[in-house]
Parts: sequence; C-alpha cells; structure tokens
Amino acid sequence: MKPTDAAERPLHDSASLRPLLDPRSIAIVGASPRPGSFGGNVLVNLRKHYGGTILPINPQYDQIGDLPCFPDIASLPERPDLLGVAVPGAKVEGVLRDAAAAGVAAAVVFSSGFAEIGTAEGGAMQRRISALAAETGIRVLGPNCTGIVQVRSGAACNILPSVRDLPLVPGGVGLVGQSGALGYVVFQAMHRGVGFSRLISTGNSCDVDIADLINFLVDDEDTKVIACLFESVPSGRRLLAALQRAFRAGKPVVACKVGTTAAGSRAALSHSGMLAGDAATYAAVFDRTGVVQVEALEELLETALFFARAGRPSAGGIGILSGSGGSVVMAADKAERHGVAMPQPGEAVVAALRDRLPDFATIANPADITAESIRDETMYTECVRIFAEDPGFASVAVLMPSAHGQAAVTRAQSMEALAANLDKPLSLVWMNEWHEGPGTRIYDASERLAMFRSLDRCMQAYRRWFDGARRRPILEARPEVFPPHPAAAEARKRLSRHAAGASLTERESKAILSLYGLPAVGEVLCRSRDEAMEAAEQIGFPVVAKVEAPLIRHKTDIGGVRLNLRDAASVGEAYDAIMAATAGVPKVEGVVIQRMIPPGVEMLLGARQDPQFGPLVVFGFGGTLVEIMGDVAVRLAPVTPAEVREALDGLRMRPVLDGARGEAPRDIGAFCDMVAALSRLIADQADLVAEIDVNPVILHAEGGIAVDALIVRAG
Repeated sequence: MKPTDAAERPLHDSASLRPLLDPRSIAIVGASPRPGSFGGNVLVNLRKHYGGTILPINPQYDQIGDLPCFPDIASLPERPDLLGVAVPGAKVEGVLRDAAAAGVAAAVVFSSGFAEIGTAEGGAMQRRISALAAETGIRVLGPNCTGIVQVRSGAACNILPSVRDLPLVPGGVGLVGQSGALGYVVFQAMHRGVGFSRLISTGNSCDVDIADLINFLVDDEDTKVIACLFESVPSGRRLLAALQRAFRAGKPVVACKVGTTAAGSRAALSHSGMLAGDAATYAAVFDRTGVVQVEALEELLETALFFARAGRPSAGGIGILSGSGGSVVMAADKAERHGVAMPQPGEAVVAALRDRLPDFATIANPADITAESIRDETMYTECVRIFAEDPGFASVAVLMPSAHGQAAVTRAQSMEALAANLDKPLSLVWMNEWHEGPGTRIYDASERLAMFRSLDRCMQAYRRWFDGARRRPILEARPEVFPPHPAAAEARKRLSRHAAGASLTERESKAILSLYGLPAVGEVLCRSRDEAMEAAEQIGFPVVAKVEAPLIRHKTDIGGVRLNLRDAASVGEAYDAIMAATAGVPKVEGVVIQRMIPPGVEMLLGARQDPQFGPLVVFGFGGTLVEIMGDVAVRLAPVTPAEVREALDGLRMRPVLDGARGEAPRDIGAFCDMVAALSRLIADQADLVAEIDVNPVILHAEGGIAVDALIVRAG
C-alpha cells in the first residue's frame, strides 16, 4: 500500500476498521501482572468484561494469572484481530512492524511520548508510525490514547483502571473523543443505567481519526446516535465527507468541539477573514452537514440521547406539563428564551383535561396539573397521554420537580411504558437536587424517553431539533456539484496577472466581482486635484473620494475616505486631505471618485480560504463597526440563496431587513443572490484567491450595491 498524505487519503471503510472495533481476539504487548501498569490495566479490564480470546505478550512471564503469556508476536498460537501496545514509545514502531509482518490487522497504541510532547523526536516517531500504517495497511488507533470499549462484546481494550468496575449497559450512543479521560467521564453514566454502544479514544490520531470512526459508526447497527468530543482533526475534508455521509444516512451526530479560539483569524487581512475564525468555521461545517453542536460537556450526553429517540418533528411546537405552578412559569421563560413554540392545546385536548383534572387546574400550555398529581399516581401519565394526542405538539416535555419514595418509582414505570407507546418523543426534566432520586434510574435507562437534568438544556435541545428539521430540506436540495461559473475563466485570467499575496485595488476587485454578477458602484481614478473635481462634475453630486493604493486595505482607518461631497470645492479639499493622509504609503495611485449611494442598510459580504475546510463565505450586517457587532454568518462555499436566507434568519439584527420605524423592507432576495454569487467566486478560484471583502453592501428596498471591495491573491 503506497503511503499517502494523511490529509488527502480517503476515509477508512468499515471493513478495514472491523478488527479494531469489533475484535474477536486481542493480544496485549506489554501485558503485566503489575497493578496500575497500562498492560496490567488492559488485561484486568478484558478479563472482567471480554468473552473473546485474550493473548498476553511479555518475555518476562510465562503466565499471568491463569493465562499463558507469550514472548513475542511470532510465538502466538493464533493471529489476533487486535493488538494492544503498552510499551515505551521508542519501541512502538518495532512492535507495529512485527505485527504487520504477522498479518495483524489493527493495533491500539496506549504509549505516549509522540507528537503530543512537542519535541522533534516525538513528532518524527509519530510520522514514522503514520507512514508504516499507510505502507502496510495495519490500522492504528493512537498513540497516546486510552483505547476502546465495545459494550456488547465487552472488548474493553482500555487502560483506565475503573473500566473494570463499569456495568456495561448496552445502548444506542456511540461516543468518540480525542481525550480518553473526558470521554470516559461521559461514559460513566452507565453507573446510573444509561446505555452506550461504544467508547473510542483517538489520542494523537496518527492513522485512524475522528472522521474514520464517524464513518464506521454510520454503518453500525448498534449505534443510533454518534456523540463526538474533540479538539481538532487531521483532515477537514475527510471530516466533511464522514459527516455528510451521516447526514445522508439520517444518523444524528452531536458534537462538542472544544478549543474553539480565534487563532485562525490572526493572520487575516480582511474584515471577513477576522470574523471567520476557528469557532465560526466549525459551526459552518456542522451547519452544512446537519450536525447538532453543543457548547458544553454537560449537554453532550443528554442531547445525544434526545436525538437518538426523537426522530423528526411532526409539528412546530411542544407541549409542557408539570405538577408545579412555579416550574411551569420557569419552563415558559426558558422556552421563549430559546425560541421554542408552545402552541395552545386544541379543544379536544382541553375537554379531556377538564374531565381529568381538578377545577382549579390551569388548562393551557404549559399546563399545571397541580399538586393533586402527588396524591393521584396515575394523573401524570394520563395527562401526558392526552397532551400527546394534540397534533400541534411535536413532543411533550414533562417537568418532574418532586421525588416521593415509591410513588415516584411507580410514576416512572408508567411514564416509561407510555413513552414506548407514543408516536412522538417524550422528554422529562428532573428538577430536583436529588439527582439520583427515586425513579431516575428508570428514566436514565429508558430506550424511548429522553431525560434532562436541566430545563435550560432541555429547551436548547428542542431548539436544535426544530432548527435541524427546518434546515434539512434546504441541505437536501443543494446540488451535489456546482459547475464553474460561466465567467470563471475570465476571472482566472485577470487574477493571474497579480503576484501571489498581492491585494487588488478596489477598481480591480470590483471588476472581477462584476463578472460574477455582483452589482458594484463605478468610479473614476484621478491623479490630480483638477481631475478629481472634473470627474465629480461629470458623475453628479454628491460623490465619495477614496484613496487608490493596493497596500491600503482599510481606507477609513487612515483617513483615506471622504463621504457626501456636494460641490467641486469640497472634492478638491478632499483630494488634498487624502493625499496628505497617505503621503507615507507606497504605491498610492491616486484618488477615485464615485457617486454617493443613497442610504440603506449596510451589509457585509466576504470570503476566505480555510486551510482545512477550503472556501468559506461570510455575510451579515456590516459597516465600520462590523468587528464590534459581529452579527454575521459563516458558511462553507458555495452556498445557495436558500441557505443564505436561512442563515440570515438566525442573526440578531435580522428584523431590520423587514423595515424598522417606518423604513421600507429591504431586498433580502437580492442580497441572498449576491452572497451566492460571491460564494461561487471563492469556490471557483480557490487556488488564486485568499480573501475577499465587500463592505459595505448598501441594501435598498429594491436591490443592493457594493460600494467597496478588496480581493487578496492567494500566497
């Protein structure tokens, strides 16, 4: 097998990963009877949970416990599917070469001392392992990882000592993470009855990475939802491919991306580049692929369990029910804060609830079924069933603020039975500081009912559920391939005239934008005061004067722009002032005069190349305060106008476009078309264009126009 660059190779398929993730036999190099050692922990974990063949390897021992121990891989009585490697880092490469020569298909490397320590030697050792995996085809997980746990088979090839004490509870959550410790923190929910299919730690991802594992879990029948906890990936394009495959298969992916900083924007030259940092880029990736992104570790499992059971919403709102009036008010506040609709129940539901509830009960949504529900053990279940019959509710959220002995257990049993027979998802919010109080284990272990220990997290999950359902048809309607724009060849020819890393002038940038159909205000380049005054007379007042210099990227910052000039004299004064302000700047070509565009809503349009995920487009509300306001959306390019409109609807200032304080509504369709056109440009010219900044775009009641533009050639 020929070595390939890790970022360019295709995804590992399920068949090649099967020996790693579903091993029938496991050998451990470095197995040991010594308590606390990696090799010892793996051996104990396997012996506690695993029913397959276990083969210890260590030349120091003939036997460990009741298991025969072998001196090396060559002396094994059979070829194992999986090799656990718990030896010093310097010995790992030799062990893997021996394993590949013996036909071992996969290995988990627990050893540390590789790229994670930041030394040249550690990095070189890891690169050699990557090359070995590519050359031989042996699949390698790690190094510097805690390993795997396959819950149903008990294949706990994992170094964490407390794995031996886990009750392995089968369930539908496949958990993948770089950090074995953080992933295991979530995995320990099995102690309270929550079920999982697998836990997989990738560590340094020298070969098998997050994308490969997502690709595997898409095909895994035991996994109903994929939960990911990660910092970075070796290949953005491969991650995209895996996530898109999950989207097409309808398998939910819930991701907690940690380490989202603005580091990726520090070298950006344009407004749009600064706004499309690492966090925004990953959000764009998740948006394109239908991934449910959570912000905190505490949300990951609850949200994953909800999506494993929720399916797709059948309506646009939810019903909320509780036996506590105070919790009902809290729920209404949280639902409104997160934009979750609470439609009022229909007449049939109201009538049924009146027959079941006391006269003083509040029959509305949210519904307070009163403290009578404590005395009457069947009231909760019957009222939930009635609420669930309302076609306006896509789901029913049940608030459980109290825990009262056996009655709470009985209620939990009846709710679990009800959830299994409803045709829509049922969620429960445990609003009690007795986190594992009576009944909670039934809710946690349920395969149908989703349990939350936070009202806020519950409403966040619902918001993401509805957002995903709204976005899905838009993503499904996207063309799989966008052919090059008819003007792509001409644009490429013009861009190629400029040196790598060069900034095009405003005029040159606008000329290329116009090839893609983006309307932009024209201008006249003037190299003297008199030329500027004459150009202004020809254009007609009022006009704008701007410096023309390829090295000046933000003209306003240095006094290079004068607005609303209403006569020739003011144009002459503006020319002199601009030339004086930019006297020390090289390559000043003159001053451009352009007509003053009537006021409108100032929008931003931009694009840049991300080193991992390729072309991005940035759009939203612009002007001189764009970095401070930050009210923009970032999407992978190219985009369709429908994707742009959906993203705009999520911005804080979106109501401004509908007309504020008597203003006319703005032409949102025209702006969406402009964004889509710019996204085609950055995608078509990905190798030639590093960044594009179009700020502002003045949006009117009819149409919009770009009044400034910057294109930076790729370096």
